[in-house]
Amino acid sequence: MKLIFDNAFQDDLKQYTEAVLAKAGVSSRTAEREVIYLAEQGNTVCLKLYGDMLFYKKVMNRHAMREAFGLYLRAAGLSVSEDGTWQESGRAYPEACWVIAYYLVHYRRESDLKDCEMIPEIDRMSLSERMVTAAELAAACLGAVEAPGAINLLGRILQEAAKDEAVRTALLPVWEKRLPDELLAKLGAGAAEEETIPEKTDFSDSDACEKAAIRFFEAAADAGYVYACNNLAAREAERIIEIAAEGKQEELAAVLERYLRWLRIAADRYEPYAANRLGLFYRTGEVRGTKETVHFREYIDSSLAREYFYKATVYPDANSAWAYLNLMKYYHQDYDRDIDLLNEHMAIMKELNPKVYDIAMEM
Repeated sequence: MKLIFDNAFQDDLKQYTEAVLAKAGVSSRTAEREVIYLAEQGNTVCLKLYGDMLFYKKVMNRHAMREAFGLYLRAAGLSVSEDGTWQESGRAYPEACWVIAYYLVHYRRESDLKDCEMIPEIDRMSLSERMVTAAELAAACLGAVEAPGAINLLGRILQEAAKDEAVRTALLPVWEKRLPDELLAKLGAGAAEEETIPEKTDFSDSDACEKAAIRFFEAAADAGYVYACNNLAAREAERIIEIAAEGKQEELAAVLERYLRWLRIAADRYEPYAANRLGLFYRTGEVRGTKETVHFREYIDSSLAREYFYKATVYPDANSAWAYLNLMKYYHQDYDRDIDLLNEHMAIMKELNPKVYDIAMEM
């Protein structure tokens, strides 16, 4: 695929801004109906936004993930023929490209797409074909707009390449074509010298791919992409467990600070998982890895813990239920004085995550 964007999408963005954003805001029903209307007229920005509405279940549809994928394809000016050939129309919204790439990487493997309905266009592709196409799309998107999600996704693809030689080999032409020196330099901006991606990175080497992946994640996290922050925090948590077990106390403080930094970036943007993890850290001093837990009791701050637990409930998802549970567990006096608050939070918890609600009922 060539995937060289012109600026035609700027006209669609202007139409969306004037017809929707300026008149009805972002998330009102009037705005969402207008987005659907403009999407049907072919506005690429609105096609992408309509796809988001389906993906995040703001519009109910029996085959939401598949229908959303179709809208993202139209937004990116792409179609897939019966023989699996990807074709371009020349009219595209670059942001839609990395979302399609996200589908290609995660379909039937992880995230919200792990158990989604069948999408034939992806189903008939091999893993290597999916990763190559995804890398093309994400890198092309970055050539047109700054999209932290695309940066993070390239890191995810590099991780896949690091552990799979067939994928790594298939991707080599993409890195040469789509990761020019200026893009690598941009990703290294603001990083310590040893963290930058060398301009002549040998992407045929597994270790080099893994190191480059981490730098991509860091660049995405520095841009405020919360899921990259969470992934990096999880990585630092494992390092904390390892370093603590080896008794290397002189290294522990720096790694712990990186762990907290990544969680703070995400939590301060109201990402529930990160905010709840920070709440637990400040309430109990714990850093939890996949198998072990290390405590830093000198960091315990009950007031700060409560603040982060509540941050985890501002823009709720299933992880927010754990924050409500922790508020009930560690700050039960708040609920002893206000039964209406307890009933309200229990009802929200039940809707968000029934398993956590059952745990709360047994407390």
